[in-house]
Amino acid sequence: MNSQSGPVGLKPAERIIFPLDLPDWAAASRLAGLLNGHVGWFKVGLELFIAEGPQVIAKLKDKAPETKIFLDLKLHDIPATVGLAMASAAGLGADLITVHAQGGREMMKAAVDNAGRTGVLAVTALTSLNPADFPELTEAARRPGALVIMLAGRAIEAGCRGLVASGRETALLREAFGSRPWLVIPGIRPTWARVAGDDQKRTAAPLEAVKAGADFLVIGRPIRDAADPAEAADRVAAELGGL
Repeated sequence: MNSQSGPVGLKPAERIIFPLDLPDWAAASRLAGLLNGHVGWFKVGLELFIAEGPQVIAKLKDKAPETKIFLDLKLHDIPATVGLAMASAAGLGADLITVHAQGGREMMKAAVDNAGRTGVLAVTALTSLNPADFPELTEAARRPGALVIMLAGRAIEAGCRGLVASGRETALLREAFGSRPWLVIPGIRPTWARVAGDDQKRTAAPLEAVKAGADFLVIGRPIRDAADPAEAADRVAAELGGL
Protein backbone atom coordinates (compact mmCIF):
# COMPACT_ATOMS: atom_id res chain seq x y z
CA MET A 1 0.00 0.00 0.00
CA ASN A 2 1.33 3.41 -0.95
CA SER A 3 1.27 5.45 2.27
CA GLN A 4 2.45 8.74 0.79
CA SER A 5 0.39 11.74 1.73
CA GLY A 6 -0.81 14.41 -0.66
CA PRO A 7 1.66 17.08 -1.82
CA VAL A 8 2.20 20.02 0.50
CA GLY A 9 3.46 23.56 0.03
CA LEU A 10 2.60 23.78 -3.65
CA LYS A 11 3.05 27.12 -5.37
CA PRO A 12 0.02 28.18 -7.44
CA ALA A 13 1.66 27.53 -10.82
CA GLU A 14 2.80 24.08 -9.66
CA ARG A 15 -0.84 23.04 -9.43
CA ILE A 16 -1.46 23.64 -13.13
CA ILE A 17 -1.25 20.72 -15.56
CA PHE A 18 -1.34 21.75 -19.20
CA PRO A 19 -2.37 18.99 -21.63
CA LEU A 20 -0.32 18.88 -24.81
CA ASP A 21 -3.27 17.45 -26.73
CA LEU A 22 -1.74 18.33 -30.06
CA PRO A 23 -1.16 16.43 -33.33
CA ASP A 24 2.63 16.64 -33.58
CA TRP A 25 5.86 17.69 -31.92
CA ALA A 26 6.02 21.01 -33.78
CA ALA A 27 2.79 22.20 -32.20
CA ALA A 28 3.62 20.71 -28.80
CA SER A 29 7.14 22.14 -28.80
CA ARG A 30 5.86 25.65 -29.43
CA LEU A 31 3.48 25.59 -26.47
CA ALA A 32 5.96 23.80 -24.23
CA GLY A 33 8.43 26.58 -24.89
CA LEU A 34 5.86 29.28 -24.19
CA LEU A 35 4.58 27.68 -20.98
CA ASN A 36 7.76 26.28 -19.42
CA GLY A 37 7.96 27.87 -15.98
CA HIS A 38 4.36 29.10 -16.13
CA VAL A 39 2.76 25.71 -15.35
CA GLY A 40 3.89 22.86 -13.15
CA TRP A 41 3.20 19.97 -15.49
CA PHE A 42 2.78 19.00 -19.11
CA LYS A 43 0.37 16.17 -19.81
CA VAL A 44 1.17 13.93 -22.78
CA GLY A 45 -1.92 12.07 -23.95
CA LEU A 46 -2.64 9.46 -26.57
CA GLU A 47 -2.79 11.85 -29.53
CA LEU A 48 0.76 13.17 -29.17
CA PHE A 49 2.21 9.92 -27.82
CA ILE A 50 0.93 7.91 -30.80
CA ALA A 51 1.93 10.56 -33.32
CA GLU A 52 5.49 11.02 -32.04
CA GLY A 53 6.25 7.81 -30.16
CA PRO A 54 7.87 7.29 -26.74
CA GLN A 55 10.79 9.57 -27.64
CA VAL A 56 8.49 12.55 -27.19
CA ILE A 57 9.02 12.30 -23.42
CA ALA A 58 12.79 12.80 -23.72
CA LYS A 59 12.29 15.65 -26.20
CA LEU A 60 9.88 17.33 -23.82
CA LYS A 61 12.25 16.98 -20.87
CA ASP A 62 14.95 18.71 -22.94
CA LYS A 63 12.59 21.43 -24.16
CA ALA A 64 11.01 22.24 -20.79
CA PRO A 65 13.31 21.09 -17.98
CA GLU A 66 11.47 23.11 -15.34
CA THR A 67 8.20 21.26 -15.91
CA LYS A 68 7.18 17.78 -14.74
CA ILE A 69 5.63 15.25 -17.10
CA PHE A 70 2.30 13.47 -16.72
CA LEU A 71 1.94 10.59 -19.20
CA ASP A 72 -1.78 10.05 -19.65
CA LEU A 73 -1.99 6.59 -21.27
CA LYS A 74 -4.99 5.33 -19.26
CA LEU A 75 -3.71 1.75 -19.34
CA HIS A 76 -6.55 -0.78 -19.21
CA ASP A 77 -5.98 -4.50 -19.86
CA ILE A 78 -5.37 -7.73 -17.98
CA PRO A 79 -3.02 -7.33 -14.98
CA ALA A 80 -0.02 -9.05 -16.62
CA THR A 81 -0.21 -6.87 -19.72
CA VAL A 82 -0.64 -3.66 -17.75
CA GLY A 83 2.26 -4.57 -15.48
CA LEU A 84 4.60 -5.04 -18.44
CA ALA A 85 3.31 -1.90 -20.17
CA MET A 86 3.79 0.13 -17.01
CA ALA A 87 7.36 -1.12 -16.60
CA SER A 88 8.14 0.06 -20.14
CA ALA A 89 6.32 3.37 -19.75
CA ALA A 90 7.92 4.15 -16.38
CA GLY A 91 11.34 3.75 -17.98
CA LEU A 92 10.64 6.79 -20.17
CA GLY A 93 11.04 9.12 -17.20
CA ALA A 94 7.52 10.50 -16.72
CA ASP A 95 6.61 11.59 -13.20
CA LEU A 96 3.01 10.30 -13.32
CA ILE A 97 1.24 7.70 -15.50
CA THR A 98 -2.48 6.91 -15.58
CA VAL A 99 -4.43 3.66 -15.54
CA HIS A 100 -8.18 3.15 -15.75
CA ALA A 101 -9.70 2.30 -12.37
CA GLN A 102 -12.37 0.28 -14.19
CA GLY A 103 -9.65 -2.31 -14.85
CA GLY A 104 -9.96 -3.50 -11.28
CA ARG A 105 -7.84 -3.69 -8.15
CA GLU A 106 -5.48 -6.44 -9.37
CA MET A 107 -4.76 -4.59 -12.61
CA MET A 108 -3.98 -1.38 -10.74
CA LYS A 109 -1.77 -3.25 -8.28
CA ALA A 110 0.19 -4.73 -11.18
CA ALA A 111 0.73 -1.20 -12.47
CA VAL A 112 1.88 0.07 -9.08
CA ASP A 113 4.21 -2.90 -8.58
CA ASN A 114 5.93 -2.19 -11.90
CA ALA A 115 6.02 1.62 -11.80
CA GLY A 116 9.24 2.06 -9.84
CA ARG A 117 9.51 5.69 -8.74
CA THR A 118 6.81 6.83 -11.15
CA GLY A 119 3.48 7.71 -9.54
CA VAL A 120 0.36 5.87 -10.70
CA LEU A 121 -2.89 7.78 -11.03
CA ALA A 122 -6.22 5.99 -11.37
CA VAL A 123 -8.77 7.57 -13.70
CA THR A 124 -12.19 7.04 -12.13
CA ALA A 125 -14.90 8.30 -14.51
CA LEU A 126 -14.12 10.47 -17.53
CA THR A 127 -15.42 14.02 -17.27
CA SER A 128 -17.21 13.57 -20.59
CA LEU A 129 -19.41 10.89 -18.98
CA ASN A 130 -22.27 11.20 -16.54
CA PRO A 131 -23.27 7.97 -14.74
CA ALA A 132 -26.84 9.27 -14.59
CA ASP A 133 -26.98 8.81 -18.36
CA PHE A 134 -26.65 5.02 -18.02
CA PRO A 135 -30.01 3.53 -17.03
CA GLU A 136 -28.50 0.03 -16.97
CA LEU A 137 -26.58 0.97 -13.81
CA THR A 138 -28.31 0.45 -10.51
CA GLU A 139 -29.99 3.45 -8.95
CA ALA A 140 -27.34 3.51 -6.23
CA ALA A 141 -24.51 3.58 -8.79
CA ARG A 142 -26.15 6.46 -10.67
CA ARG A 143 -26.23 8.70 -7.61
CA PRO A 144 -23.81 11.64 -7.83
CA GLY A 145 -20.29 10.52 -6.98
CA ALA A 146 -21.20 6.92 -6.12
CA LEU A 147 -19.36 5.24 -8.99
CA VAL A 148 -16.31 7.45 -8.55
CA ILE A 149 -16.10 6.72 -4.82
CA MET A 150 -16.34 2.97 -5.45
CA LEU A 151 -13.59 3.00 -8.07
CA ALA A 152 -11.44 5.34 -5.99
CA GLY A 153 -11.59 2.95 -3.05
CA ARG A 154 -10.25 0.13 -5.20
CA ALA A 155 -7.46 2.34 -6.52
CA ILE A 156 -6.34 3.31 -3.04
CA GLU A 157 -6.40 -0.33 -1.94
CA ALA A 158 -4.16 -1.12 -4.93
CA GLY A 159 -1.63 1.50 -3.80
CA CYS A 160 -2.21 4.19 -6.43
CA ARG A 161 -0.66 7.53 -5.55
CA GLY A 162 -3.66 9.52 -6.68
CA LEU A 163 -6.98 9.77 -8.43
CA VAL A 164 -8.37 11.57 -11.45
CA ALA A 165 -11.96 12.75 -11.04
CA SER A 166 -14.13 15.73 -11.85
CA GLY A 167 -14.48 18.84 -9.73
CA ARG A 168 -17.92 17.68 -8.68
CA GLU A 169 -16.44 14.71 -6.83
CA THR A 170 -13.47 16.44 -5.22
CA ALA A 171 -15.07 17.21 -1.86
CA LEU A 172 -16.67 13.75 -1.73
CA LEU A 173 -13.28 12.10 -2.30
CA ARG A 174 -11.61 14.19 0.39
CA GLU A 175 -14.39 13.33 2.82
CA ALA A 176 -14.13 9.62 2.01
CA PHE A 177 -10.35 9.21 1.84
CA GLY A 178 -8.79 12.18 3.63
CA SER A 179 -5.63 13.98 2.54
CA ARG A 180 -3.55 11.00 1.42
CA PRO A 181 -4.43 10.55 -2.28
CA TRP A 182 -3.35 13.15 -4.78
CA LEU A 183 -6.43 14.52 -6.52
CA VAL A 184 -5.98 15.55 -10.16
CA ILE A 185 -9.01 17.35 -11.53
CA PRO A 186 -9.59 17.81 -15.28
CA GLY A 187 -12.36 19.83 -16.89
CA ILE A 188 -11.25 23.04 -15.19
CA ARG A 189 -12.84 26.14 -16.65
CA PRO A 190 -11.90 29.62 -15.33
CA THR A 191 -14.92 31.90 -15.14
CA TRP A 192 -13.33 34.27 -17.65
CA ALA A 193 -12.72 31.57 -20.27
CA ARG A 194 -15.04 30.88 -23.16
CA VAL A 195 -14.68 27.40 -24.64
CA ALA A 196 -16.46 26.70 -27.92
CA GLY A 197 -18.03 23.27 -28.43
CA ASP A 198 -17.16 22.15 -24.90
CA ASP A 199 -17.63 18.37 -24.44
CA GLN A 200 -16.84 18.40 -20.72
CA LYS A 201 -20.01 17.74 -18.71
CA ARG A 202 -18.62 17.95 -15.16
CA THR A 203 -16.51 21.09 -14.90
CA ALA A 204 -15.31 23.38 -12.09
CA ALA A 205 -13.56 26.72 -11.67
CA PRO A 206 -9.90 26.61 -10.49
CA LEU A 207 -10.36 28.22 -7.08
CA GLU A 208 -13.54 26.23 -6.47
CA ALA A 209 -11.72 22.95 -7.18
CA VAL A 210 -8.73 23.71 -4.95
CA LYS A 211 -10.93 24.83 -2.06
CA ALA A 212 -12.77 21.52 -2.37
CA GLY A 213 -9.49 19.63 -2.04
CA ALA A 214 -7.90 19.39 -5.50
CA ASP A 215 -4.11 19.16 -5.62
CA PHE A 216 -3.63 19.58 -9.37
CA LEU A 217 -5.80 21.12 -12.08
CA VAL A 218 -5.81 20.06 -15.73
CA ILE A 219 -6.45 23.23 -17.74
CA GLY A 220 -6.27 22.90 -21.50
CA ARG A 221 -8.35 24.96 -23.91
CA PRO A 222 -8.67 28.08 -21.70
CA ILE A 223 -4.86 28.37 -21.83
CA ARG A 224 -4.18 26.92 -25.28
CA ASP A 225 -6.77 29.07 -27.06
CA ALA A 226 -5.87 32.31 -25.28
CA ALA A 227 -4.19 35.10 -27.26
CA ASP A 228 -1.28 34.81 -24.82
CA PRO A 229 -1.13 31.28 -23.29
CA ALA A 230 1.54 32.21 -20.74
CA GLU A 231 -0.51 35.19 -19.54
CA ALA A 232 -3.59 32.96 -19.23
CA ALA A 233 -1.64 30.45 -17.12
CA ASP A 234 -0.31 33.26 -14.95
CA ARG A 235 -3.86 34.56 -14.53
CA VAL A 236 -4.99 31.17 -13.17
CA ALA A 237 -1.99 31.06 -10.84
CA ALA A 238 -2.80 34.55 -9.58
CA GLU A 239 -6.34 33.45 -8.77
CA LEU A 240 -5.01 30.46 -6.85
CA GLY A 241 -2.57 32.70 -5.03
CA GLY A 242 -5.50 34.21 -3.18
CA LEU A 243 -6.06 31.05 -1.15
